[in-house]
Amino acid sequence: MFWFKQLSENQILLIKFWLPALLNGLLVWVLFLLLGDTPLIRSAGLALVIVGVTLSLRRMGSAIAVIGGLSLALSPAFWSQTGGNQGELATIVIAIIFASVAVLLAVVVSRRPYIGFGIGLLVFVVLFWSQIGTPRSIRLTGFVVGWLMYLLIDMLLLTNPRPEDAPMILRAGELKTVDGTIPARSHHIYGILLLIVVGIINDPLLTILVPCIGLALSLTHTKLKWWYWGALIAITLFGIRGIWLDYLIEQRHLLILNGWQQGTTWLNLIDLTVQQFTVFGIALSILGLARLARWYPPLGTVSMVGFAAYWIFGTIYIGPQERILLLPMYVIFVLWMSYAVLAISEWFSRSFSLHPEVGRYLAIGLYGILPAMLLYQILV
Repeated sequence: MFWFKQLSENQILLIKFWLPALLNGLLVWVLFLLLGDTPLIRSAGLALVIVGVTLSLRRMGSAIAVIGGLSLALSPAFWSQTGGNQGELATIVIAIIFASVAVLLAVVVSRRPYIGFGIGLLVFVVLFWSQIGTPRSIRLTGFVVGWLMYLLIDMLLLTNPRPEDAPMILRAGELKTVDGTIPARSHHIYGILLLIVVGIINDPLLTILVPCIGLALSLTHTKLKWWYWGALIAITLFGIRGIWLDYLIEQRHLLILNGWQQGTTWLNLIDLTVQQFTVFGIALSILGLARLARWYPPLGTVSMVGFAAYWIFGTIYIGPQERILLLPMYVIFVLWMSYAVLAISEWFSRSFSLHPEVGRYLAIGLYGILPAMLLYQILV
């Protein structure tokens, strides 16, 4: 472990921050392979979604983040993407190789890693679509949503911290401006733009997340250049056109535009959500939203806007892929559930004043029942 001792404090903190998410991704990858009978590459793609979601919860604590990621991975809607045939494996490998070469060249030329990452991802997407894939890929949408939520949640927690809530903020190495505020990092700003562009090109439905993204960016202490907002507006207009063509015309028979006014559609959507996380999970999400809106208003507001957008869509869309298309809403549910557990763990720790760690372990252990219940449903 000599190499570990040579790392700086910030590098060690970064490794500790990422390690639970990577291990959680490895765990669900194995579950997808063994229990889900899922092809190797598809399992890896689904596992990357869980890595992103786990990272988005990481500032609440490693155990809470892992359990939250597992809850999403084992939910019926997400698990339904397992199994099946892989397709042209060789073409995917070739696309990854070309994308990797593009990343290396772009980083060397521009000396900016996020530009290299962006170019590499675009190269992969173009090759994937042109050779083996089609637009509206559910798995690509899942990847985009998982990592987009990570960037949004991480950006809001970082730029709007509460000093007394230590588990939520990784303080070491954070950069502050002259007035003491913490601006968003470059990977937040450019990663969000890159992912929403790729996501909307793949499926225009992700356009309904743009108000959520715009609100999140406006709540940070970061000044964005005019071309950034111009690019966001351009991709929004492109997405609105896509929604009109793909959903309001092509899938018009799957829409009930006044469905949001009907009580039965609300009950059906509630039942669909209960199927994913059980009544226990729904109760946690309600508590988590209440506490999040109180202690982290920016994140609470942004999450409510994103949730409301997909909830309204869920009341008017009756297509066979409804529960998969509502994936961003499920991720927000996991966020709320996890924050509720963080709040409960603090309450329990005060009750066990002599041994506060017992209270925290108890709350986290109760949360662990949820993925265990979901796994049991899969096994039986």
